[in-house]
Amino acid sequence: MDQPKIETILEKVDIWNKDDVRYEELSGGLTNNNYTVKANGKKYVLRIPGIGSEVMIDRDLELSSSKAAAEAGVSPEVVCSVKPENALVISFIEGEVMHPETVAENDAYVEKIATSLRQLHSNAVFEEETYVFDMIPRYIQMCKEAGAFLPNDFDWMISVMDDIAEAMERDKPALTACHNDLLSENFIHDPNGKMWIIDWEYGGMNDPYFDLGDICVEHPLTVEQEEILLKTYCGEMSEGRLCRMRLHKLTADVWWGMWGMIQDKISSLDFDFYTYGIRRFERFRRNYYEGEYKKWKRRV
Repeated sequence: MDQPKIETILEKVDIWNKDDVRYEELSGGLTNNNYTVKANGKKYVLRIPGIGSEVMIDRDLELSSSKAAAEAGVSPEVVCSVKPENALVISFIEGEVMHPETVAENDAYVEKIATSLRQLHSNAVFEEETYVFDMIPRYIQMCKEAGAFLPNDFDWMISVMDDIAEAMERDKPALTACHNDLLSENFIHDPNGKMWIIDWEYGGMNDPYFDLGDICVEHPLTVEQEEILLKTYCGEMSEGRLCRMRLHKLTADVWWGMWGMIQDKISSLDFDFYTYGIRRFERFRRNYYEGEYKKWKRRV
């Protein structure tokens, strides 16, 4: 299958005056081709799925999750979806796209991210569960089917996941609408001070503290900033919830490490997914050995 041409997609968007449409490529995104589009005096983002991305992404679920997140007030409006290409037209948010160091250098950004997540988790409902301990076996099977590389100590990593899954049954929160892929680039800080969340390809109902743990591994936060994140989210400090969040730093890297190795085998995009996956596994080991894993597991 060939990559859909943007001109073909643009012709299908009937809300625009076709004589007054301008576009340019937008950087970012590992599984989409993104563009900014100016039409009818407004600015939009057009997301066209990359070839082969449907193997790991349900685009109908992405659409429904995007709409639910927009209704919850944390994500831009979905203007329309273009079928059968599953392209999305989304309102453009003017603002600063976050980067790991930008967030880590400003405690206020950490607080705003936590506030936006709490708003998402409290108000949105997604159509499908993506509970991390159900997703990991699915990804293991996908790794086997794709012939993906897995490190020599992968069985040990999975045994750690099993131990964490057992511990997580204590004081278990209800599953909430989670983003599950909280890279810095999925946050936009607008001129009015609001932190928006974008890109819902992997959204689903999951342990809310997975999102918090994922933020921690995607940003070089200090121990104190992790506590700020947790306290802002919860409204108070809770050692049990803090430990749950930190355990999910480990689950996030196993999930996304496998994702990288699967993408290395199936993706046509020009990106070094293998190295991405290797680095996620390396960070898992580092957080396991250099953190306080036994305490986190005991006190969750």
